[in-house]
Amino acid sequence: MSPPANPTDEDELDFTREPAAPAPTPTPAQAAEARAEAKTGTPQLEKSGFYVSIARRSPLMVPPRNGEKYSLLVVEDDPDLAQLVIDIFMTAGFEMHWASNKAEINQQMNRRPGVDLVLLDIGLPDANGLEVLQRIRLHPKLAKLPVIMMTGRSSAEDVAAGLVAGADGYVSKPFQMSGLVKAVQQVLGLK
Repeated sequence: MSPPANPTDEDELDFTREPAAPAPTPTPAQAAEARAEAKTGTPQLEKSGFYVSIARRSPLMVPPRNGEKYSLLVVEDDPDLAQLVIDIFMTAGFEMHWASNKAEINQQMNRRPGVDLVLLDIGLPDANGLEVLQRIRLHPKLAKLPVIMMTGRSSAEDVAAGLVAGADGYVSKPFQMSGLVKAVQQVLGLK
């Protein structure tokens, strides 16, 4: 892994500072759509014992930022789970990065070239993943960065909150690795 380049102040994303502006409130239609989408996973949860991933398929293939291979950032405070996810995706040919707190998120998000997709936990030791997602969506250069929530929170309300905040997908723990890989592929428009 190469060291991050020094981005300009206007490009830099800093999760240790308070946001300059509050996150935009979703429209009632956006909130209703997210709640309906979140409820689609509930029967699958009851049937199979885990929340099958919800992933919005990209209509076009998202090209890798570095032009060669996709770079994923795993934001997860459990090092064992993070390592398992990293190992699976490295085996699948992805370049992997890991962050477990705000300072590490800053370091990884300000790398150049940037990451192509973020797998984001909600419960972090010094941050709320939904707030991190909102900050990403407010950043002019990162607003369209694909983000999949990867969390232990699996109620329909939690899923709806993630989708309303702008997540491209939501996979709850415990999950099957194949479901997580499929969600990433869908969001990047790979299959």
